[in-house]
Amino acid sequence: MNFRTASMDTYTKVMTIVFIIFFSVVIFALVQSDQKFVFWPVSIMVAAIVTAYLMIPKIDLEQGSLKIKNTFVDFQIPVKSIKNVELITKTGFNLRTFGIGGLFGYFGYFNGNDVWYVTNVRKKVKIQTERKTYLISPEEPQKLINEIEKLKNNI
Repeated sequence: MNFRTASMDTYTKVMTIVFIIFFSVVIFALVQSDQKFVFWPVSIMVAAIVTAYLMIPKIDLEQGSLKIKNTFVDFQIPVKSIKNVELITKTGFNLRTFGIGGLFGYFGYFNGNDVWYVTNVRKKVKIQTERKTYLISPEEPQKLINEIEKLKNNI
């Protein structure tokens, strides 16, 4: 069963638009400056935008596993290993340990070892296993939670 990734929340949309406009202005200024060092800064900025976009995940629940896949990762969380699953709608302070925070979403490690693939902070589903905590944001979070609970009860 496929679960569409949530559309970006307002703050994430604004941050993404601001980043892209800022990067575009800087890239345009660098290209117009007729300097020889333009290639690397422009390449880095374009790579940052493209990489962030490619981090948006696809979420599937099939064959007893929750599958999270984007261009860089493809992993499964067996439903039987899920200890707790809950909807987190409130936002608060989170420490980005390693990853992207705001450009197309929040991807990477936050708050130490929590793995985030979140495009909408108001539709976060927190999935806890014995080893890790994952946060994802499907468009219909309660539907995903219900399906996981249904599968857990049948095991």
